[in-house]
Amino acid sequence: MGWTVVRRLGRGATGVVELAVGPDGRPVARKRLALHGSAPELDDARHRIRREADVLRRLDHPAIVPLLDVETDGDDVVLVMPYYEGGTLADRVASDGPLPADAVLALSERLVGALAAAHRAGIVHRDVKPQNVLFDAGGDAFLADFGVARASDVTTGLTGDGVVVGTPAYMAPEQARGEPAGPASDVFALGATLLFALTGRGPWGDGPAAAAFARASRGRADLGGVRGGDVPASLRRRLRAMLDREPRRRPSAAALAGGPHGTGGATARRRRPRPARRSTAVRAGVGIAVVVIALVAALVVVDRGDDRGKQLAAAPGGTTPCHPLPYQPCGGAPVAPYTDGRACIDDHADYDGIATNGCEAAPDTADGTAFVNGRSLHANLVPGTDVDRYPMRVDDRFQLLCDGELRVTLTAPANVAQRVRILDPEGDEVAKAVSGDGVPATAKVGDPNCLFDDGGTYVAEVSVVSGNSATDYELTRAGSL
Repeated sequence: MGWTVVRRLGRGATGVVELAVGPDGRPVARKRLALHGSAPELDDARHRIRREADVLRRLDHPAIVPLLDVETDGDDVVLVMPYYEGGTLADRVASDGPLPADAVLALSERLVGALAAAHRAGIVHRDVKPQNVLFDAGGDAFLADFGVARASDVTTGLTGDGVVVGTPAYMAPEQARGEPAGPASDVFALGATLLFALTGRGPWGDGPAAAAFARASRGRADLGGVRGGDVPASLRRRLRAMLDREPRRRPSAAALAGGPHGTGGATARRRRPRPARRSTAVRAGVGIAVVVIALVAALVVVDRGDDRGKQLAAAPGGTTPCHPLPYQPCGGAPVAPYTDGRACIDDHADYDGIATNGCEAAPDTADGTAFVNGRSLHANLVPGTDVDRYPMRVDDRFQLLCDGELRVTLTAPANVAQRVRILDPEGDEVAKAVSGDGVPATAKVGDPNCLFDDGGTYVAEVSVVSGNSATDYELTRAGSL
């Protein structure tokens, strides 16, 4: 079909997007993929793109932007899609601010269905983000741009193996570490996109892409924006589950959508609804005896395989046995804060050992902050496996006596011991010190070479040696090389 290009809409990581109009007056978006290489390489690339396009055409869901056609224009391949005039989610938040919680919940319901349909077709998007959520004139949302998607039955896609593909600000931890992106990675990215819609920020905070990438690879998500009382509990639970740092603990898109199981290749564990809620929803209007039987069956299913040796306890009435969970006793008690009933979630930790207040130790968001002279850093090590890293630009100034020295001082909280290490620009340890029980300790690095510039981006790293505390440590630096 002969398209008349009206204007350029934007440039993405994989090509230029144009607004065009067909002979029938219908507007479309044409994404031009510029290919490079020898003639055989160009032919191979076109063949691979068309094979993947055939897979993408199988996606048939009301919330997925369909692929209308694939054209060849010189050395370029052009993907033709409908044009939606409502802009992107990124545009909407930039102009109007974060969306209300009920609008985010509605957006979630629509997009998880789209993602579930893609996963059932064997397609992993790999780059879900606010820029890839489009709105039509009526305000309906659509998941767009499967340009970096991979289909399970296509050997080679638009990108090469071993290449980290995606947008760092919304990328799952395993994807940032270079591991293969699966359906669970898409679930995380959609959760990150919904978090942005709700708060105006992604899970890895603000700052340059390199900083977001570093935080993503360590899995330190900032979920502070979903803890307020203005956010419905159902939305809070959904976002926390989708943004779990462990892929196996995330719900599948199908489970989130409430649809059938079996999203092809999904690695996420499906979370079952709490038994009481399921009994009320599914068995409403049925006799109380049936409700009790359903509750017993649900509890047995939830705890099957639990080998922790918990003793059976009686539920209300003394007739229905159940297994009490570490953070949810029998009797209809609520799940303790920042737990799933069995263990801590969202990087929280239980340092006081009191089950009723759940995992009270909350992580900080300071990791990855630029560490400059004259400014102290305060942060905690929650959970106990946490390792904080702070990049610091170090200058190598001329000293007549070659006595330059970089000093990083750590003051750990009372009753614990923590270590600070200094890593050079190559990542090698050049100094370390251990602070215990509130006594400062200083790691020192002398000028390695008086004749050459040894400056660069060093890293101060803080980790646990013994004991756990949610109290902040203090980190200061001074000097230069």
